[in-house]
Amino acid sequence: MRLPRAATAPWAPQRAEPYAPGAAWVAPPLVIGRPASELWWMNPLACMAIIGLVYASFMAFDFSRVVPHAYIPGWHYAWGGALLAALALGMAAAMALRRDTPAPPALAFEVPKWLMAGLFACTLVAYALWFQVLLTNPGLVTEIVAGERSNIRDVATTMPGITTMTQFSVAYVIAYGAMRGSGARPIARWEQAALFGVFALGAVRAVVWSERLALIELVVCYATARLAYTRVLRERTWSLATAIPLVAPLVLYVIFTGTEYFRSWHYFVNDYDSVWEFAFERLMTYYATASNNGIGLLVEDRQWPQYTGRYVAEWLYLMPVVGEALTESVGDLQKQYFYFLSRFARPEFNSPSGLFPIVYDIGYAGSMLYFLAEGALVGMLWNAWRRQSRAGVLFFPMAVMFLLELLRFNYLASSRFFAATVPLLLIWIVSRPAVPTTPRPAPTPW
Repeated sequence: MRLPRAATAPWAPQRAEPYAPGAAWVAPPLVIGRPASELWWMNPLACMAIIGLVYASFMAFDFSRVVPHAYIPGWHYAWGGALLAALALGMAAAMALRRDTPAPPALAFEVPKWLMAGLFACTLVAYALWFQVLLTNPGLVTEIVAGERSNIRDVATTMPGITTMTQFSVAYVIAYGAMRGSGARPIARWEQAALFGVFALGAVRAVVWSERLALIELVVCYATARLAYTRVLRERTWSLATAIPLVAPLVLYVIFTGTEYFRSWHYFVNDYDSVWEFAFERLMTYYATASNNGIGLLVEDRQWPQYTGRYVAEWLYLMPVVGEALTESVGDLQKQYFYFLSRFARPEFNSPSGLFPIVYDIGYAGSMLYFLAEGALVGMLWNAWRRQSRAGVLFFPMAVMFLLELLRFNYLASSRFFAATVPLLLIWIVSRPAVPTTPRPAPTPW
């Protein structure tokens, strides 16, 4: 049932302070409920605790079943734990600096409709050019569903600078989620339809390109942006929301099993008793082998650190023209990693984790400073997100993706992060301040 207005402190309406003589006073809007930004699992330090437990579990993983060489445990594995601790320390320091700072009045921001239309149009054009083979040969989808092929990577190719614009969809869902959550302005019906279109395209990409991250990215970024302005009005709802991390792994497992069924189950159907057993082992393998691969590169290749920025700013090396010039000047360091995979690991599981490539690039001291700085950045963005700062609402979703994928790869160094950041910066520049509306039931759940 809905809590009464005279509820306990977190749930009671927040009213203005008494008037002070000689001071200008403006009554803020009545705010009820509890902000969703206070949910414990949105705190980066809580996320780091979970990441640390998963990382520690790799000690018990049976690597002999999937790769020829196991590098865990060992010195470099312990150093990875130290880097996670440095990341958490940077977060804690940044979060403590602003903990007692009075929160400014909540402000939303309004993104012009022409910019929302531009983001969706660029996304649509990029997907149409990338997956045009599906329009000319729709039977490819049937082959994927039937298990006759795992994806269309052999018949469709990426186009640098064009397919990169598919990441504009991330900026679209963040802007939409923020405006929908705050009520900055009425959402047009075409914007709602575009949101469904963006998620549909992400789902298609997850299946035909074997890239589940494309859909996960949209869901996480949309939810994070919207939660910045969401207030929970019922105590029962709050109790259920705090338990979401208990259900999330099960949901992830079910979704992963469904996608893996079309992707690779037909190759291993005779090796496992059920698809559920196969999917669980494979899900753990993706993350465990990522750390094993990163450590193995450090062990087998002694020619590091290189100090080229190849793994610190991977997006720079993947840019048209600029990336080619950098590769010609310093060489292609990816060749060493691919050689390692072919000789000491298993190319099918090719993620290097988000920790150890930084060590390979800038050494022990450099990696420690890097993750301290990244932790401080995440902590500052979290503070800004909780205060509904425009920069925090726009960019903290990127930090959440960084934490979610840290044990697999470095999201903040990837080209997909850079491609989403460019339109987010444009939104930050051209959007206009707006006053968030008082929480009320939304006409639609999205």
